[in-house]
Amino acid sequence: MPEHKNSIEGIKLILEEWKTVIKTQMHFNDMIMRMRTTGVSVVLAVFGAAAYSLRYDQLYLTIWGHSLHASVLVIAFGLGMLIGIFGLDYFYYYKMLLGAVKRGYQIDEAFKDRVVDGYKIFGMTTMIRDEIGRPGLSKIFIGIFYGLVFLLGAAFIVGVLLGYTPTFNNG
Repeated sequence: MPEHKNSIEGIKLILEEWKTVIKTQMHFNDMIMRMRTTGVSVVLAVFGAAAYSLRYDQLYLTIWGHSLHASVLVIAFGLGMLIGIFGLDYFYYYKMLLGAVKRGYQIDEAFKDRVVDGYKIFGMTTMIRDEIGRPGLSKIFIGIFYGLVFLLGAAFIVGVLLGYTPTFNNG
């Protein structure tokens, strides 16, 4: 720690960094939430388009000797989009959020005993962590969030492959 951490200037610098860390956490969290809501909404719309397309037998295709409805390709496209969104979320934005949160923990720990006018001025990041449970729990929630949509899409594609019969084959 710098030797000026107890000076007025040092305290101002620490508070400015803390504010920047909190704003950064909020920014990455906002980016993640927007990407998740928009991305999953688009994927579900693609699944809806695939369901709607099942009304049209002329969309039945033969690819490499296998007959299938075009909705299978649409669903597969939606699943591919979901995997891409998950990758961008989990391996990029989520990692940046974790970096900002870790810096918040460092500041909280380094200045946990700092009191101004009877109030502790640091510790919010640590308090949030303590309220939501053990570290790493968020990974489970991310897996559930994307996993449910993926499983629904996978069940949909299997259902179409095994259960769709075009009306022109019904005799």
